[in-house]
Amino acid sequence: MPDHGDRKDGVKHPQLGTVRVFLVAPGDSMGEGCVISVTGSGAVLPVIKVGVYDDSLSFYSPAYDITGNTFVKYNPGRYDGVIVLVPTPTGFADPGVDESGYMGELMFYYAEAKGPGSDGRYVIEKSSNNCTPDCAGGTITKKTLRWNGHDYAE
Repeated sequence: MPDHGDRKDGVKHPQLGTVRVFLVAPGDSMGEGCVISVTGSGAVLPVIKVGVYDDSLSFYSPAYDITGNTFVKYNPGRYDGVIVLVPTPTGFADPGVDESGYMGELMFYYAEAKGPGSDGRYVIEKSSNNCTPDCAGGTITKKTLRWNGHDYAE
């Protein structure tokens, strides 16, 4: 997979110092992208694999908020999603990617990060479609998820 140059010079990690985070996308089709983090000493942290389309993997601007969480936008082919990189003492929390490759505990499909707000934090606006009578005519609802110190919840 080519590196499309969509990388951040550094993310401030509370225990590891500056961590470089690289986003690698398939470039010209549906495939697997990766979020690769490297510490200042050169240690590679566990790679996060995610389904993406073309080069649809990028950082939000700013990349992180006052919580220290880092926000990555991805799109597996239909709707955008948000990957949240939550610092832990040894790297970042496992986002809990499921078998689909585009959802997990810290991966929100059909969602976007909004902000940061006046409190310095991003919120995640999660959408859903009831597909009644069909998905084209369904009702779209949105809920706002806020960081509670452990995860994003209503």
